[in-house]
Amino acid sequence: MSAAARSLTRAQETRTVEQTRTAEQTRPVEPTSLRRVCGLFTTGVTVITTGPDGDADGTTVNSFTSVSLEPPLVLFCLHQQSRLHTLLEQSGGFTVNFLSGRQQPLARHFAGRRSTAFEGVPHHFTEDGLPVLSEALAYLTCTTVDIHTAGDHDIVIGEVVDLGVPEHGQEPLVFFDGSLGPLQSGTDRFHHTEQAS
Repeated sequence: MSAAARSLTRAQETRTVEQTRTAEQTRPVEPTSLRRVCGLFTTGVTVITTGPDGDADGTTVNSFTSVSLEPPLVLFCLHQQSRLHTLLEQSGGFTVNFLSGRQQPLARHFAGRRSTAFEGVPHHFTEDGLPVLSEALAYLTCTTVDIHTAGDHDIVIGEVVDLGVPEHGQEPLVFFDGSLGPLQSGTDRFHHTEQAS
């Protein structure tokens, strides 16, 4: 084989390897794989509540983060099929309720597809008419300032207008690897509980 032919063969082999790598890189990520891997990032657990008395509802969310201190902005991600969208639009605001370690049943209650809302759940309403879970570890009441569509979720940005820490000294509820549990201050900082649905 001549030097030119060997060079051409090497170039074709290189091109084939590069095409294979590109095909592998552009292969879509499976939703279940993404969910499983992202589940290894430990998060706190919140319940987002909104809506007027008699119509209020909430949903469990772990995709929450602070955005800015000045102005005081936070965000959470809400599935576009969530029952909360209509109430959120009507109320113009929401409350982020941080759950304590002992509130696993509450997280499951609001994670259900057909929540019975606030029946039997201690709560009160702010002066602006937004619901707050009275026994939450802490809460932030927000005015909705922007909503951005991102894939099958909406990114909801709110400006914090009120806040509080009703349950001082409580351990937070955390989500890790598909499970909910209290963050422990001892050596065994996370106790696995039953799998979250």
